Amino acid sequence: MSTTSMVVNICGGLALFLLGMKTMSEGLQKVAGQRLRQTLMVMTRSRLRGVGTGVMITSAIQSSSATTVMLVGFVHAGLLNLTQAVGVIMGANIGTTVTGWLVAILGFRIDITTMALPAIAVGFFIRFFGSRKLTNWSDVLVGFGLLFLGLDFMKTAVEGLRESATIMSWMSTVSAHTFLGRMIAVGVGTIVTFVIQSSSATMAITMTLAAQGIIDLPTACALILGENIGTTITANIASLGTSSAARRTARAHFLFNIFGAIWVMIIFIPFLNLVDLIVPGQALGQTGGPSTSVTADHLAGFHTTFNIINTLIFLPLAGKLAWLATRMVASSAEDDRASLKYLDTKLVPTSPLAIQAARNELERMFSEVEIMFDKVIEIIFSPHKKMGKIALAVQRSENIVDMLEKEITEYLVSTSRHDISREQSHEIAGILQAVSDIERMGDHCESLLNLAIKKYEMNLPFSDEAQAQIKEISSKVKEFIDLIKPYIIRPTKNFMEQANKVENAIDSLEKKMRADHVERLNERKCTVQSGLVFIDMLTSFEKMGDHSYNVAQMLSGVR
Repeated sequence: MSTTSMVVNICGGLALFLLGMKTMSEGLQKVAGQRLRQTLMVMTRSRLRGVGTGVMITSAIQSSSATTVMLVGFVHAGLLNLTQAVGVIMGANIGTTVTGWLVAILGFRIDITTMALPAIAVGFFIRFFGSRKLTNWSDVLVGFGLLFLGLDFMKTAVEGLRESATIMSWMSTVSAHTFLGRMIAVGVGTIVTFVIQSSSATMAITMTLAAQGIIDLPTACALILGENIGTTITANIASLGTSSAARRTARAHFLFNIFGAIWVMIIFIPFLNLVDLIVPGQALGQTGGPSTSVTADHLAGFHTTFNIINTLIFLPLAGKLAWLATRMVASSAEDDRASLKYLDTKLVPTSPLAIQAARNELERMFSEVEIMFDKVIEIIFSPHKKMGKIALAVQRSENIVDMLEKEITEYLVSTSRHDISREQSHEIAGILQAVSDIERMGDHCESLLNLAIKKYEMNLPFSDEAQAQIKEISSKVKEFIDLIKPYIIRPTKNFMEQANKVENAIDSLEKKMRADHVERLNERKCTVQSGLVFIDMLTSFEKMGDHSYNVAQMLSGVR
């Protein structure tokens, strides 16, 4: 085989392998997607269950990078905290070793092409049955076939490398028999995995090289350590532009893998001896030449043993890893407030998670309106107390509310374009209406701020009775806000009776106070200009009550 043909076959085989891995992983994610919400409930209970969940999800979707990227999205969406995520990361590292065993067992023991082409054929033709579920399984079968077809091309092409004296001479310089050599091999594995963006593909290449005797077993194991580090870069790239918590999750994955690689490099030879005891058979150096299948078994065994022991070591230290990741990623309270905290586009295809993330962001939007309201009331009743700073704070909150209205709306519209149930469609419509109502509440807070500033700058006095009435109606609106807030995340019908009472009370107060205001005007107890400000304030408070009632109806399912 010529050098050109060899390079073409290796690159083409790698491309097929990567395409197959991507197609199979995405298909498996779609098949398992509806169960993810239930799985998340399990992983939040303890670190050990988090590890189990990470193993299960990664084994199912055959991609630790996909699991970790999803995990970054879950943390960004507020569904997990950092310490919980660390346990899942550890499990994902164990789960990804299943891919190595699949390659070792299917790729080096049987003629996989006899299975690959039928899998591709069956997967392709079942797409025409039109069922969404069958389409997802079609992707799994086609991906499976392409993956192992690519592996077969690489195996055939790599055999020709042994005929090249130059390549064999260069390969002999890369050896893991010294600590420096191990570091170089780990670095090579990290870089190659970063470039290819798939530790599974790099693992397959490493197994193929070792099985052909082009690199020895210790060097292959050192490359695998580097592949574990390289695969963390995908999640770190995915975390760019997300919340500080999500970026810390990606850093925790990196720390876990790099600390693991360090301690294994220190006790490298004893660790290889341990793997030899666990995995039967002589991998290399056997009379008559190396056994390709046993060599692949040893590498898969090394990968699994390393990740299991690394998890056992660091699981009790998950809190420390989370602390170190937190120190690596600084956060600013103002920056966090001014950016999306829960919405993540990776969750959009999984509608239950996307809707829950939108509810989390809706609660945050409502909290910003609550902050605005409290500060506006502070200005109304304490106009000399740092008015400029408070007014700027209200304006910042208003900008955040406007941004959240736009982002939540676009996010839910994108979610609605995917496969959703009738109930989810109604829930999305209700949240969209609530977003609009909450944004209008923010607008009325801004109107109240402007009225308070006008009253102060024009020195417009309120009578004691008018001042007391503003205090009374504002307290009722505040009561309504406090009543609604706990139910945004967990809707219930149990509070509508109380919501009706508060809404009716606000409406009655507004009517009575307008009538009282007319009496005061007739009795010349207030000026016309002061009266106009007073009436406009009443209108804003009453409208805030109306919008609060609309939100309450949505949360209770009435609307």
